[in-house]
Amino acid sequence: MESAGKVKHMTAPSMQIIHVDWNALRLISLERFMAETPDTNALFTDLAEALAMAFSMVCVAVIVKDGNSPGYLTGDSDAAQLLLTLDGVQATLADGNPRTEVPPPGTALANAAFIAIEPLSLPHQQEQTTVIAFAGKNLIDSERVVALMHSLATETANELMVLRQAPFLAAAFAEIECGVTIADPTLADTPLIYANAAFERMTGYPRAEILGRNCRFLQGDLQDQPGRRILRNALTRGTDCTVIVTNFRRNGESFENRLKLRTIRTPDGTISHIIGIQLDVTKERSALESLARQKRRYESLIEAQTGFIWLMNAEGELMEVPEKWLEMAGLSLSRVPADLAAIRGALSPEAAEAFCDGWVEALRNVTPFEVIYHLPAQSRSPRWFLDRVTPVLDEEHKLLEWIAASQEITELKRAEKEIERAAYEDRLTGLLSPEGFAQRLDERLKRMDLHPASPVVVVDIKALREINNTQGYDVGDEVLREVARRLTAEVGESGLIARTGGDEFTVLAPLENQRTPRQLSKCMAAVFDVPFEIRGFSFHVEASFGYARIRSSAGDARKLMTDAALAMHRSQHNPALTWTQYTKALDHQTRETVNLTTKLRHALQADQLELYYQPQVDLASGRIVSAEALLRWNHPQAGFIPPGKFIPLAEQSQLIGPIGDWVLRRACRDLRAWRDAGLLVTPVSINLSLIQFQLGSVPDKVRQALTDYNIAPEELTLEITESVFEHQGQALKQDLEALTAMGVRLSLDDFGTGYSSLAHLNDYFFDEIKIDKSFVSQLDKGPYAQSIVKAVVVIAAAIGADVVAEGIEWSSHITTVLHLGCTKGQGYHFSRPVPEPRWRQLLFDQKALP
Repeated sequence: MESAGKVKHMTAPSMQIIHVDWNALRLISLERFMAETPDTNALFTDLAEALAMAFSMVCVAVIVKDGNSPGYLTGDSDAAQLLLTLDGVQATLADGNPRTEVPPPGTALANAAFIAIEPLSLPHQQEQTTVIAFAGKNLIDSERVVALMHSLATETANELMVLRQAPFLAAAFAEIECGVTIADPTLADTPLIYANAAFERMTGYPRAEILGRNCRFLQGDLQDQPGRRILRNALTRGTDCTVIVTNFRRNGESFENRLKLRTIRTPDGTISHIIGIQLDVTKERSALESLARQKRRYESLIEAQTGFIWLMNAEGELMEVPEKWLEMAGLSLSRVPADLAAIRGALSPEAAEAFCDGWVEALRNVTPFEVIYHLPAQSRSPRWFLDRVTPVLDEEHKLLEWIAASQEITELKRAEKEIERAAYEDRLTGLLSPEGFAQRLDERLKRMDLHPASPVVVVDIKALREINNTQGYDVGDEVLREVARRLTAEVGESGLIARTGGDEFTVLAPLENQRTPRQLSKCMAAVFDVPFEIRGFSFHVEASFGYARIRSSAGDARKLMTDAALAMHRSQHNPALTWTQYTKALDHQTRETVNLTTKLRHALQADQLELYYQPQVDLASGRIVSAEALLRWNHPQAGFIPPGKFIPLAEQSQLIGPIGDWVLRRACRDLRAWRDAGLLVTPVSINLSLIQFQLGSVPDKVRQALTDYNIAPEELTLEITESVFEHQGQALKQDLEALTAMGVRLSLDDFGTGYSSLAHLNDYFFDEIKIDKSFVSQLDKGPYAQSIVKAVVVIAAAIGADVVAEGIEWSSHITTVLHLGCTKGQGYHFSRPVPEPRWRQLLFDQKALP
C-alpha cells in the first residue's frame, strides 16, 4: 500500500479498480478534529483530491448554499464557477438529495460528459448546506463516481460525528474488591478514563500508566485470543458480555481476567461509556484446565480401549451380544439370542428412543451414529457408556453388517460434572456462582412458577475488609461460609443463593402464602442479628440490602440481579437505609448522578470551577486576619451548583484528587497575585479530604505548589475534618508530620462533630481548632453549647492552638464567644464567601468588618 496517497487506482483494458485507504482518511479526520474546530478546508481537499486521482475530470467544487463562489475547487475555475448556477446543484442544496446532470453545451462545462452532485453533512455546519459537484470527462465513470462520492462523504461525516461525542464518564465504586474500569468509545481507540485501586493492584500498573490507553495493551502479544474476538463482536453489536482473557501484569506475569463489560447509553441510544468489571480468576482457571486435561486423558483412554463389542446383520438384527453387558444390565444370560425388547427395557426411555431414532436414520442412509446412556437405568450412581454404531462395507461399498463398540465413560461424565460445578458453583461457600444463579433463575422465570412480588435480594456484608485486616483472611472466609449457611437455612430449598462478589450474596426468596414481603425482610435481616462466633472471636456483622421484584424484570435474570445490586449500592451509601427497593426513579437518579459526575469532570477542564474567599476576623477589632478558600461550581447552563451536591460526588468518584490539586494551586496562585499587587496579604486556608490522603503524595503536592508560586509555608493553612481519623494509619501520621515540618499550618475543622478523640490532639500538632457552627448557633439557647465552646478554648490553650468560631451570624454570638475566650471568628455576620475580585478589594480597603 502506498504510504502517501489516500486513493490509488490501476488501469485495466476493461475497467478501473478504485482502492480507498479509509484508515488514512480516519486518521487525518481524527487529528484535525482534536482541535476545537475541524479544518473543513483540509476535509474538502481530501475529498476533491480523492476524486481527482481516481477519475478524469474537468473540475471538482465544494459549494455552500447562498455562496457567491465555490468554497473549494480543483480543476477549471470557470467551469467550477458555472456549477453554482446549475438547477441540479441548487436543488440538492435545497432538499439534500444527490443528483446527476447533463452538462450545458456551449459553456465552460462543454468538455464534461456528466455532472455528479452529492450533499455533504458536516459537524459544526448547523445552518449552511454544502454539496460537492464533480464534472467528469468520461461518461462510463459516472456510476463509479457517484458511488465513490457518496462513500467518501458519508464515511468522513460519520467519523467526525463520532469524535464530537462527550469524552468523559465517571462511575466509581472504588471500594469493591474487583477491578473496575471505564472506557470512552467516543474517543480515539476507546481509551480508559477511569480505573479503581483494585484494578491497579491486579495489574501492577499505576493509574497514570493506565488512563488514556486502550485496555488491549494488557494482552501483550496475545491480541487474537478467543476472548478478544468475543469482546470485539459484542462491542460491534453494542451488547454486554462476559469473557475470560489472558492479561499481563506490569512485571510480565500473566493472569486470567474474567471481564464483564456493560455499555452505558445516552438517551438517544448511543453508547457513551463502557464499564468493565475485572476479576483475577487465575486459580479458578487453572483448576478448570486441570479438570479439562483429566477429561482429555479419559477420552484418550476410551479411544484406545474397547469395552464391549456388538454385532448386527445388515438389517440391524442382533447377532452377538456381550454377556458382561447383559449381566451389568441385570438381564438373563440364558436366552440366546438376547431379547431385544428386554435390552431396550434395561435402558432409560430417553436412551431407548435415541437408539430407535439412530437406527432409523442409519438404516436409511447407511451412516454411523452414537448414543450415550447409563446403566442401571434407575441407579443413583450409574455407569455411563458411549455406543458407536458403524456400518461395515465391502470393497464395493455395499453394506455387510453393523458393529458397535460400547465404551465406558463414567469418569469422563464425572469430569464434566466437576467442570460444570466449577463454573456454576462458588468454591469457598458451595453456593451458586453468578453464572449459575443467572442460569437457574432464568429457568425459574421461564417456568413462571414464581410469585410476581418475589424479590431478588443482594446482600452486602459491611466491614468485611476490616475483619480480614484485623482478624485475618481465614476468619473473613469463615464469616462468608457462616453467612452462606444462615441464608440457606432461612431461604430454604425453594430459593436460590449465590455468592456474587467478595462480600456480596444474591438471593431469590420466593414469596409463599405464609410469608409476606415485610416478614421476609425481617427474616433476612435477622440472619445478622445473632453474633458470629468464629475461632474465639465474637462480633456482630452488619449488612446492606437491595432488592428488585420479579415483575420488574420482564423475565431477564441478569437485569434483576443488576437492578437489585443498584438498590443495594443505594443502601451502602446512605447510612439511614438498610433496605432499598429498585425503582425506575432510583435508576433515573443513578443516571443523573453519572451525568452530573461527567459534567463535573468536564468542569475541571473547562475552567468552570472558582474559589470564593470568606474572611476570618479578629472579634475585638473586626480586622481581617485570614481567609478560607471555598470551592464553587458555576455551570454555564445550570448556574451555581451547591457544594453539598457536587463535593460528595467528587469524593465518590475520586475526582476530589484532581479537584483538590486544582484548589491548592489556585489558592497559591491567588496569594502570589495579591502579593505582587502590593496588597497586605493574609494567610489562606484550604480544605483537604480523606480521599486526598488515601490517594497519597499530599506533602509533595503542597511543597511543589509553594515552590512554584514562591509562597511562604506559614501563609497556607490546611483544614482537616475529624472524619480523617476514622481511617487513621501510619501513612496519615507521616503525612501530617511532614506538613508540620514543612511549616504549613494545620487546622482541625468541625471539632466536636465527628470522630472525636482528645488523643488526636496529643498525637498530632494542630495550629488551630475550629468550633463547628452547630455549637455557635446554640450559644443563646442554653449553657450546653457555651460549655462546649469553653472546653474547646481550654483545650486549645493547653496545646498552644488558636481557636476560630464558625457560623457567627449575630452580634450576640460575638459577645458570647469573646466572653468564653475565643478571639477569632468566621460567618455571615462579617461576610459571605466572595469571589476573588471582591476579596482583592477587601484586602485593598483594609476596613474593619462589622
